[in-house]
Amino acid sequence: MNTPTEHDTTAVKTLLDHYRLGEPLTSGRVGWLTNDQKEKLRQLWAMLLAEMETSEPVPVLHSLSHSSSDDTQAEDLSSLSFEPLVPISNGNEAGGPKKPSPWWLTAWASKPAPTPPSEKDDPLRTETVQQRHRSTRAKEDLVPTTFVPIFKEPLHSRSFRSGFWQAATQIGDPDSWVLRFLRARSWDVAKAFDMLKRTVTWRVGQAIDEISFFGESLLHNATMENGLAFACTEDKLGNPVYVIRVRANVARQRNIQAIKRFLCWQIETSQLLATRSDGKVTMLFDFSGFSRENIDVKLVRTLITLLTNYYPETLGILVLHVDSFVFSSLWAIISPFIDPGVKEKIVMTRNTDDLAAYIDPEMIVTEIGGKKKFSYTYIPPTAQENTHMADSEAREKAETKYVAAVDRYEQLTREWVESSNALSDTKSADREDAKEALRQAAIELDPYMRARTLYHRFGFIKPSHRVKF
Repeated sequence: MNTPTEHDTTAVKTLLDHYRLGEPLTSGRVGWLTNDQKEKLRQLWAMLLAEMETSEPVPVLHSLSHSSSDDTQAEDLSSLSFEPLVPISNGNEAGGPKKPSPWWLTAWASKPAPTPPSEKDDPLRTETVQQRHRSTRAKEDLVPTTFVPIFKEPLHSRSFRSGFWQAATQIGDPDSWVLRFLRARSWDVAKAFDMLKRTVTWRVGQAIDEISFFGESLLHNATMENGLAFACTEDKLGNPVYVIRVRANVARQRNIQAIKRFLCWQIETSQLLATRSDGKVTMLFDFSGFSRENIDVKLVRTLITLLTNYYPETLGILVLHVDSFVFSSLWAIISPFIDPGVKEKIVMTRNTDDLAAYIDPEMIVTEIGGKKKFSYTYIPPTAQENTHMADSEAREKAETKYVAAVDRYEQLTREWVESSNALSDTKSADREDAKEALRQAAIELDPYMRARTLYHRFGFIKPSHRVKF
């Protein structure tokens, strides 16, 4: 058993203690690792580097590239697959028995809802941002219709290496991304490797790099316009806060496939906003004005599937902001069936005084009773903001620099993994220099690989990737 040092004293504090004291989370993170944790990180990197050299190409199962034209966008909203979905309680995640849902919850959740109109009768159920743009303006594409993967890989498959680096460089520190899986699997290296490998395979299969590339153009237009979920502020630990307006969620007004892609895009984009918080985000569910038709079990299951299986250690806290006695009573019945690992991150608030324990009053938006002046109005993308994505010469230059930075970081990581303890500090210093070069290269490549987002238009994300709410 590892002896605690001055670098892991936060291990005895609960998550809520950190909010009460205003102290960031440090345990098990870069700069605060124990010797035992450093060794496990080295072991995991050794397995990852070996996998990059020996793995077979991973097939892309649900490419979006064929759907970038106006004729097939609506049909392609069904492509994003998450089966099988995990239950709200994921007690079987660590190999234990799965907890059955109580009969009353199953009956309540499966109670027939109003039959949604067919997509032919109500095309708004599947209308994308691109389609709305074309209906009001000349026929033009918001982003280029041709997607080219990094590392000059084919469209129908990606290497494990390509899928890994596309994800690992989003928050600027590959070690930080790898450490998420170690923490999620209680520092069991083999289990962390299996989880990370499954995540990369899933990301490639679902073409997550293409979701970032095409961005909002292929998202459900009505969902973007009604502001179902958006980031607009930060909490006391510096985590970006996503407000989820439960009242804006009406399942019959869109299909579940549309919401799956929307959630994937939001979580991917959140990593641009969470560079100062080690990739963590806070989700604030605003239940004001909600009714039964706003309760969507499929949406909740999808979100928990994403955060549990494919984006570990991304959720900071989940705030249920409730002004309804009905929901409070329902929560008292449901909460015992939620997995403890998820439940310990859930807090319930009733007013701004309660919220102030997690978000400074000056940073709570006015629509929830705070002082921060922010009113959500969707600013749709324009073709002009993404014209640089078609500049193949500039992209080639940026990608060449990025690939060279990846090569150098990999080489130094390999030397660090293979070095003796006496040399590891020197190798670590070299890796730090290479990490900064890789971060800068990733920032320069990003505009060619990711459509500009709503948060760029809001002014939250600066060209340097600095974030300011």
